[in-house]
Amino acid sequence: MIAELKLASPSGFRASVDPSEYLRAVSGAAALSVVTEPVAFGGSYDLLRLAAESTDLPILMKDFVVSEEQLRSAVALGADAVLLITGILGEGELERLYGAAASMGLEVLVEVHDELDLERALALRPRMVGVNSRDLFTLRIDRGLQARLLGMIPQGITRVAESGIRGPDDLRALREAGAEAFLVGTALMMDPGLLRELLSA
Repeated sequence: MIAELKLASPSGFRASVDPSEYLRAVSGAAALSVVTEPVAFGGSYDLLRLAAESTDLPILMKDFVVSEEQLRSAVALGADAVLLITGILGEGELERLYGAAASMGLEVLVEVHDELDLERALALRPRMVGVNSRDLFTLRIDRGLQARLLGMIPQGITRVAESGIRGPDDLRALREAGAEAFLVGTALMMDPGLLRELLSA
């Protein structure tokens, strides 16, 4: 279970919980995702720094990463991993940033939204692939596409389900589709106590 710390989202979510209290409440997760994008998600590097100073959990810096400078910032602020979104990176950019992250000692979660994304992601021989059910542009959730993509990821690559997980039923359905890890943001930010239910699902 990857618990996400974010203060807002384009879907209309606004956090009402104190970040420090949230970090304590989700300490039973396997890892923590911290959204640092400031405009749409209300994130900041200060939030990442707070997380790194407050928890021993592995931390994923989640942002629209398009430069090596952002990777260096992730390392300096205490992140253990970064998100690379296949759909926003052009020809050669994904490969360059993936290699740069690895050279800095960062793990990489490669995010995909469709079959073309997945083809590009698998060419990297990644350790982890995240399948996001939410379209980057329309913000719509497509569970069917997510399940199909999860089933196309070869064994040996950790399959991470992202977005739209509201409760145990969603988690169980995604596990049946092949997901091995689950990144949960809005639902946990609204009710950190939900983590116990998800862990026992």
